[in-house]
Amino acid sequence: MARRGQNLGLFLLMMQVMNIGIENIPPVTLISTIVQVVIFLELGNVYRWFPSPSHVCISAFNILDRQEWKRMILGSLYHADDFHLYYNMVSFLWKGRQLERRFGSVYFGFLLVIFTVLTSIVYVAINVIMSEVFDDRSYRMQCAVGFSGVIFALKVLVTHYSPSGMQYILGAIPVPSKYIFWAELVLIQIITPNASFVGHLAGILVGLAYTKGPLKIIMDSFFQPSEYRRFSGGGYASARSDNYSGYRYRNDTGYRNQNYPANTNDRYSDYTGGLSEEEQLRRAQEESMREGQDTRTPSRPLYPDLDDLRRRRAERFN
Repeated sequence: MARRGQNLGLFLLMMQVMNIGIENIPPVTLISTIVQVVIFLELGNVYRWFPSPSHVCISAFNILDRQEWKRMILGSLYHADDFHLYYNMVSFLWKGRQLERRFGSVYFGFLLVIFTVLTSIVYVAINVIMSEVFDDRSYRMQCAVGFSGVIFALKVLVTHYSPSGMQYILGAIPVPSKYIFWAELVLIQIITPNASFVGHLAGILVGLAYTKGPLKIIMDSFFQPSEYRRFSGGGYASARSDNYSGYRYRNDTGYRNQNYPANTNDRYSDYTGGLSEEEQLRRAQEESMREGQDTRTPSRPLYPDLDDLRRRRAERFN
Protein backbone atom coordinates (compact mmCIF):
# COMPACT_ATOMS: atom_id res chain seq x y z
CA MET A 1 0.00 0.00 0.00
CA ALA A 2 2.96 2.32 0.38
CA ARG A 3 3.11 2.96 -3.34
CA ARG A 4 0.00 5.12 -3.14
CA GLY A 5 1.99 7.86 -1.48
CA GLN A 6 4.09 8.39 -4.61
CA ASN A 7 1.92 10.86 -6.48
CA LEU A 8 4.16 13.09 -8.63
CA GLY A 9 4.34 10.69 -11.56
CA LEU A 10 0.59 10.06 -11.37
CA PHE A 11 -0.07 13.81 -11.23
CA LEU A 12 2.06 14.36 -14.35
CA LEU A 13 0.27 11.52 -16.11
CA MET A 14 -3.11 13.00 -15.23
CA MET A 15 -1.99 16.37 -16.59
CA GLN A 16 -0.86 14.69 -19.81
CA VAL A 17 -4.24 12.98 -20.22
CA MET A 18 -6.05 16.27 -19.60
CA ASN A 19 -3.80 17.98 -22.13
CA ILE A 20 -4.66 15.36 -24.76
CA GLY A 21 -8.34 15.26 -23.78
CA ILE A 22 -10.05 12.02 -22.78
CA GLU A 23 -12.35 12.33 -25.78
CA ASN A 24 -9.29 12.20 -28.04
CA ILE A 25 -8.00 8.91 -26.63
CA PRO A 26 -9.40 5.79 -28.36
CA PRO A 27 -11.18 3.35 -26.02
CA VAL A 28 -8.69 0.46 -25.91
CA THR A 29 -5.76 2.82 -25.34
CA LEU A 30 -7.68 4.63 -22.59
CA ILE A 31 -8.87 1.44 -20.86
CA SER A 32 -5.37 -0.10 -20.99
CA THR A 33 -3.93 3.01 -19.36
CA ILE A 34 -6.61 3.08 -16.65
CA VAL A 35 -6.09 -0.62 -15.87
CA GLN A 36 -2.38 -0.12 -15.31
CA VAL A 37 -3.00 2.93 -13.12
CA VAL A 38 -5.52 0.94 -11.04
CA ILE A 39 -2.99 -1.88 -10.66
CA PHE A 40 -0.31 0.56 -9.56
CA LEU A 41 -2.62 2.17 -6.99
CA GLU A 42 -3.66 -1.29 -5.77
CA LEU A 43 -7.32 -0.32 -5.90
CA GLY A 44 -10.04 -2.82 -5.22
CA ASN A 45 -8.93 -6.43 -5.02
CA VAL A 46 -5.99 -6.18 -7.45
CA TYR A 47 -3.48 -6.44 -4.59
CA ARG A 48 -4.32 -10.15 -4.48
CA TRP A 49 -2.88 -10.51 -8.00
CA PHE A 50 -0.10 -7.90 -7.75
CA PRO A 51 1.27 -8.02 -4.17
CA SER A 52 4.88 -7.15 -5.05
CA PRO A 53 7.35 -7.18 -7.96
CA SER A 54 8.83 -10.49 -6.83
CA HIS A 55 5.41 -12.15 -7.18
CA VAL A 56 4.73 -11.03 -10.76
CA CYS A 57 8.09 -10.32 -12.45
CA ILE A 58 8.96 -12.32 -15.55
CA SER A 59 12.02 -14.58 -15.61
CA ALA A 60 13.01 -17.85 -17.24
CA PHE A 61 13.23 -19.46 -13.80
CA ASN A 62 9.71 -18.42 -12.75
CA ILE A 63 8.13 -19.29 -16.09
CA LEU A 64 9.89 -22.52 -17.04
CA ASP A 65 11.09 -23.99 -13.76
CA ARG A 66 8.23 -22.92 -11.50
CA GLN A 67 5.65 -22.86 -14.34
CA GLU A 68 3.98 -19.68 -13.12
CA TRP A 69 2.42 -18.88 -16.49
CA LYS A 70 0.29 -16.00 -15.23
CA ARG A 71 3.45 -13.91 -14.92
CA MET A 72 3.55 -13.76 -18.73
CA ILE A 73 0.81 -11.11 -18.56
CA LEU A 74 0.85 -9.88 -14.96
CA GLY A 75 4.51 -8.84 -15.12
CA SER A 76 3.88 -6.54 -18.09
CA LEU A 77 1.07 -4.71 -16.28
CA TYR A 78 3.03 -4.01 -13.10
CA HIS A 79 5.22 -0.91 -12.59
CA ALA A 80 7.83 -0.51 -9.89
CA ASP A 81 7.22 3.18 -9.14
CA ASP A 82 5.17 6.17 -10.26
CA PHE A 83 7.73 7.53 -12.74
CA HIS A 84 8.14 4.07 -14.28
CA LEU A 85 4.38 4.13 -14.81
CA TYR A 86 4.40 7.74 -16.03
CA TYR A 87 7.04 7.35 -18.73
CA ASN A 88 5.56 4.10 -20.01
CA MET A 89 2.00 5.41 -20.14
CA VAL A 90 2.92 8.72 -21.81
CA SER A 91 4.77 6.77 -24.49
CA PHE A 92 1.90 4.29 -24.79
CA LEU A 93 -0.71 7.06 -25.16
CA TRP A 94 1.21 8.56 -28.06
CA LYS A 95 1.66 5.25 -29.88
CA GLY A 96 -1.74 3.81 -28.97
CA ARG A 97 -3.64 6.76 -30.36
CA GLN A 98 -1.95 6.36 -33.73
CA LEU A 99 -2.19 2.60 -34.04
CA GLU A 100 -5.72 2.17 -32.66
CA ARG A 101 -7.06 4.75 -35.10
CA ARG A 102 -5.25 2.99 -37.89
CA PHE A 103 -6.24 -0.60 -37.08
CA GLY A 104 -9.52 -0.12 -35.23
CA SER A 105 -10.20 -0.83 -31.57
CA VAL A 106 -10.98 -4.55 -31.87
CA TYR A 107 -7.83 -5.36 -33.80
CA PHE A 108 -5.68 -3.08 -31.62
CA GLY A 109 -6.93 -4.82 -28.47
CA PHE A 110 -6.11 -8.17 -30.08
CA LEU A 111 -2.69 -6.77 -31.01
CA LEU A 112 -1.96 -5.71 -27.41
CA VAL A 113 -2.81 -9.16 -26.04
CA ILE A 114 -0.67 -10.97 -28.60
CA PHE A 115 2.24 -8.56 -28.21
CA THR A 116 2.13 -8.81 -24.42
CA VAL A 117 2.34 -12.60 -24.46
CA LEU A 118 4.89 -12.80 -27.27
CA THR A 119 7.17 -10.18 -25.71
CA SER A 120 7.28 -12.24 -22.52
CA ILE A 121 7.97 -15.43 -24.47
CA VAL A 122 10.81 -13.84 -26.44
CA TYR A 123 12.23 -12.31 -23.24
CA VAL A 124 12.36 -15.74 -21.59
CA ALA A 125 13.80 -17.35 -24.74
CA ILE A 126 16.63 -14.78 -25.00
CA ASN A 127 17.59 -15.29 -21.36
CA VAL A 128 17.60 -19.06 -21.78
CA ILE A 129 19.84 -18.77 -24.85
CA MET A 130 22.21 -16.42 -23.07
CA SER A 131 22.32 -18.75 -20.09
CA GLU A 132 23.35 -21.64 -22.32
CA VAL A 133 25.79 -19.67 -24.47
CA PHE A 134 27.62 -18.08 -21.55
CA ASP A 135 27.06 -21.01 -19.17
CA ASP A 136 25.70 -18.59 -16.60
CA ARG A 137 22.49 -19.50 -14.81
CA SER A 138 22.04 -15.93 -13.54
CA TYR A 139 20.41 -15.05 -16.88
CA ARG A 140 17.56 -17.42 -16.03
CA MET A 141 17.03 -15.54 -12.78
CA GLN A 142 16.80 -12.04 -14.27
CA CYS A 143 13.32 -10.73 -13.49
CA ALA A 144 11.58 -7.78 -15.19
CA VAL A 145 8.31 -5.89 -14.87
CA GLY A 146 6.67 -3.15 -16.90
CA PHE A 147 4.97 -2.45 -20.21
CA SER A 148 8.04 -1.07 -21.98
CA GLY A 149 8.68 -4.26 -23.97
CA VAL A 150 5.23 -4.01 -25.54
CA ILE A 151 5.76 -0.29 -26.11
CA PHE A 152 8.96 -1.03 -28.05
CA ALA A 153 7.00 -3.46 -30.22
CA LEU A 154 4.43 -0.73 -30.88
CA LYS A 155 7.26 1.69 -31.66
CA VAL A 156 8.40 -0.60 -34.47
CA LEU A 157 4.89 -0.49 -35.95
CA VAL A 158 4.62 3.30 -35.64
CA THR A 159 7.98 3.67 -37.41
CA HIS A 160 6.95 1.22 -40.13
CA TYR A 161 3.72 3.08 -40.93
CA SER A 162 5.18 6.61 -40.69
CA PRO A 163 6.94 8.55 -43.46
CA SER A 164 10.64 7.85 -43.82
CA GLY A 165 13.20 10.54 -43.05
CA MET A 166 15.76 11.58 -40.49
CA GLN A 167 15.11 11.94 -36.78
CA TYR A 168 17.41 13.56 -34.26
CA ILE A 169 18.29 11.94 -30.95
CA LEU A 170 18.41 14.57 -28.22
CA GLY A 171 18.14 17.16 -30.97
CA ALA A 172 21.71 16.57 -32.16
CA ILE A 173 22.38 13.07 -33.53
CA PRO A 174 20.67 12.28 -36.89
CA VAL A 175 19.31 8.75 -37.26
CA PRO A 176 17.26 7.35 -40.18
CA SER A 177 13.73 6.85 -38.90
CA LYS A 178 13.71 3.14 -39.83
CA TYR A 179 16.52 2.55 -37.33
CA ILE A 180 15.24 4.86 -34.59
CA PHE A 181 14.04 2.09 -32.27
CA TRP A 182 17.53 0.53 -32.31
CA ALA A 183 18.98 3.90 -31.35
CA GLU A 184 16.39 4.21 -28.56
CA LEU A 185 17.34 0.75 -27.30
CA VAL A 186 20.97 1.82 -26.85
CA LEU A 187 20.18 5.32 -25.60
CA ILE A 188 17.77 4.19 -22.88
CA GLN A 189 20.28 1.64 -21.66
CA ILE A 190 22.95 4.34 -21.40
CA ILE A 191 20.65 6.77 -19.58
CA THR A 192 18.97 4.13 -17.40
CA PRO A 193 21.34 1.18 -16.86
CA ASN A 194 18.78 -0.59 -14.66
CA ALA A 195 16.29 -0.77 -17.53
CA SER A 196 15.72 -4.24 -18.96
CA PHE A 197 17.76 -4.36 -22.16
CA VAL A 198 16.52 -7.88 -22.92
CA GLY A 199 12.91 -6.83 -22.34
CA HIS A 200 13.22 -3.92 -24.76
CA LEU A 201 15.03 -6.09 -27.30
CA ALA A 202 12.26 -8.68 -27.04
CA GLY A 203 9.69 -6.01 -27.88
CA ILE A 204 11.66 -4.90 -30.96
CA LEU A 205 11.91 -8.49 -32.20
CA VAL A 206 8.16 -8.98 -31.79
CA GLY A 207 7.48 -5.75 -33.67
CA LEU A 208 9.80 -6.85 -36.49
CA ALA A 209 8.07 -10.23 -36.60
CA TYR A 210 4.87 -8.29 -37.33
CA THR A 211 6.22 -5.81 -39.89
CA LYS A 212 8.82 -8.05 -41.57
CA GLY A 213 7.84 -11.59 -40.61
CA PRO A 214 4.80 -13.85 -40.64
CA LEU A 215 3.11 -12.55 -37.49
CA LYS A 216 0.87 -10.06 -39.30
CA ILE A 217 -0.38 -12.70 -41.74
CA ILE A 218 -1.20 -15.05 -38.87
CA MET A 219 -3.00 -12.35 -36.87
CA ASP A 220 -4.92 -11.09 -39.89
CA SER A 221 -6.35 -14.58 -40.37
CA PHE A 222 -8.28 -14.04 -37.11
CA PHE A 223 -9.15 -10.33 -37.38
CA GLN A 224 -8.88 -7.84 -40.21
CA PRO A 225 -7.62 -4.38 -39.19
CA SER A 226 -9.76 -1.44 -40.27
CA GLU A 227 -7.02 -0.24 -42.64
CA TYR A 228 -8.29 -2.82 -45.13
CA ARG A 229 -11.72 -1.18 -45.12
CA ARG A 230 -10.52 2.31 -45.99
CA PHE A 231 -10.77 1.65 -49.71
CA SER A 232 -14.13 2.78 -51.01
CA GLY A 233 -15.30 2.93 -54.61
CA GLY A 234 -13.13 5.20 -56.70
CA GLY A 235 -10.42 6.05 -54.22
CA TYR A 236 -9.08 6.10 -50.69
CA ALA A 237 -11.12 7.47 -47.83
CA SER A 238 -9.17 10.09 -45.95
CA ALA A 239 -7.89 8.67 -42.67
CA ARG A 240 -7.69 11.93 -40.77
CA SER A 241 -6.00 11.28 -37.47
CA ASP A 242 -2.91 12.27 -35.59
CA ASN A 243 -0.86 9.50 -37.21
CA TYR A 244 1.98 11.90 -37.84
CA SER A 245 1.47 14.32 -34.97
CA GLY A 246 4.78 13.14 -33.56
CA TYR A 247 6.44 15.23 -36.24
CA ARG A 248 4.64 18.39 -35.23
CA TYR A 249 5.91 18.34 -31.68
CA ARG A 250 8.80 16.58 -30.03
CA ASN A 251 7.63 13.10 -29.21
CA ASP A 252 7.98 11.23 -25.96
CA THR A 253 11.71 10.56 -26.36
CA GLY A 254 12.72 13.93 -27.76
CA TYR A 255 13.07 13.04 -31.43
CA ARG A 256 11.90 15.24 -34.31
CA ASN A 257 11.50 14.31 -37.97
CA GLN A 258 13.55 16.54 -40.25
CA ASN A 259 11.86 15.96 -43.60
CA TYR A 260 8.19 16.25 -42.63
CA PRO A 261 7.31 19.56 -40.96
CA ALA A 262 3.91 20.13 -39.40
CA ASN A 263 2.29 21.80 -42.41
CA THR A 264 2.69 18.67 -44.57
CA ASN A 265 0.99 16.26 -42.17
CA ASP A 266 -2.59 16.62 -43.37
CA ARG A 267 -1.65 16.68 -47.04
CA TYR A 268 0.39 13.50 -46.70
CA SER A 269 -2.38 11.72 -44.79
CA ASP A 270 -4.99 12.81 -47.36
CA TYR A 271 -2.79 11.72 -50.25
CA THR A 272 -1.94 8.28 -48.91
CA GLY A 273 -5.11 7.53 -46.94
CA GLY A 274 -2.84 6.54 -44.07
CA LEU A 275 -1.43 3.60 -46.05
CA SER A 276 2.18 2.60 -46.61
CA GLU A 277 3.70 2.52 -50.10
CA GLU A 278 3.33 -1.26 -50.25
CA GLU A 279 -0.35 -1.06 -49.33
CA GLN A 280 -0.97 1.75 -51.81
CA LEU A 281 0.56 -0.36 -54.59
CA ARG A 282 -1.57 -3.36 -53.65
CA ARG A 283 -4.74 -1.25 -53.61
CA ALA A 284 -3.86 0.32 -56.96
CA GLN A 285 -3.47 -3.17 -58.44
CA GLU A 286 -6.83 -4.23 -57.02
CA GLU A 287 -8.48 -1.13 -58.45
CA SER A 288 -6.87 -1.73 -61.84
CA MET A 289 -8.24 -5.27 -61.91
CA ARG A 290 -11.65 -4.00 -60.84
CA GLU A 291 -11.70 -1.39 -63.61
CA GLY A 292 -10.64 -4.04 -66.12
CA GLN A 293 -13.62 -6.15 -65.11
CA ASP A 294 -15.99 -3.19 -65.40
CA THR A 295 -14.94 -2.54 -69.03
CA ARG A 296 -16.23 -5.97 -70.04
CA THR A 297 -19.77 -5.22 -68.85
CA PRO A 298 -22.26 -3.03 -70.74
CA SER A 299 -21.93 0.55 -69.55
CA ARG A 300 -24.96 2.65 -68.61
CA PRO A 301 -25.33 6.08 -70.28
CA LEU A 302 -24.11 9.00 -68.22
CA TYR A 303 -27.47 10.78 -68.66
CA PRO A 304 -30.86 9.06 -69.22
CA ASP A 305 -32.62 9.33 -72.56
CA LEU A 306 -35.61 11.70 -72.23
CA ASP A 307 -37.77 9.85 -74.76
CA ASP A 308 -37.17 6.62 -72.89
CA LEU A 309 -38.19 8.28 -69.61
CA ARG A 310 -41.42 9.60 -71.16
CA ARG A 311 -42.23 6.15 -72.57
CA ARG A 312 -41.70 4.43 -69.18
CA ARG A 313 -43.83 7.03 -67.42
CA ALA A 314 -46.65 6.60 -69.90
CA GLU A 315 -46.54 2.80 -69.51
CA ARG A 316 -46.67 3.15 -65.73
CA PHE A 317 -49.78 5.35 -65.71
CA ASN A 318 -51.56 3.37 -68.44
